[in-house]
Amino acid sequence: MPQENVQNNGAAINSIHDRFAIEDLLTSYARAIDRLDLELLKSLYHEDARTGHAWFEGTARDFADQVIAFSRDTFVSTMHHVTHTLIALNGDTAAAESYYYAYHRLEGDIDKVAGFFGKSYAERCAKDGTIDDGHEFISGGRYVDSLTKRNGVWGLANRETTVEWKHFRPVTHGDPGSGIAKIVAPAGRDRNDVAYRVFAAIGR
Repeated sequence: MPQENVQNNGAAINSIHDRFAIEDLLTSYARAIDRLDLELLKSLYHEDARTGHAWFEGTARDFADQVIAFSRDTFVSTMHHVTHTLIALNGDTAAAESYYYAYHRLEGDIDKVAGFFGKSYAERCAKDGTIDDGHEFISGGRYVDSLTKRNGVWGLANRETTVEWKHFRPVTHGDPGSGIAKIVAPAGRDRNDVAYRVFAAIGR
């Protein structure tokens, strides 16, 4: 095989490997946020990385501390979905644009509901009798990332997050004993979640 073809094949294989590594990193972000895994979340960023969100601008390490604490105190569950990603590679640097949508569930009294969703929403729910039913906040946007590979490991160097739509509403419930009410399979918000046990079984 000509040397040029060998080099081209090697470059293609490296590109595929890099893309898989970046996609794995982006997917791991969802696990870290939803399982409140601070150690995992910090591991996705380089130590000097920065990040910008709708409510935060600063170092990624500070963001990780704040977002995990806020999510633990505010929501009873979250589920982040990274849907599709466009990745551009240039040696040991890369750019990625990932679409996402994120589900959050809040439970609490009228003061907690008003603190997150606003006084008028909380008062309306209290009047409607839905204040104690739990409340869903769903949003969508994009993660726009700069990544670098250092010592053979890809990490986030900078992340900018857009929020392009959001919706919130009281949670709906089925009648007691109904089929929908019997569908209950809660997730763990820590390393006791089933995913950690399954991955640990293969040494990951």
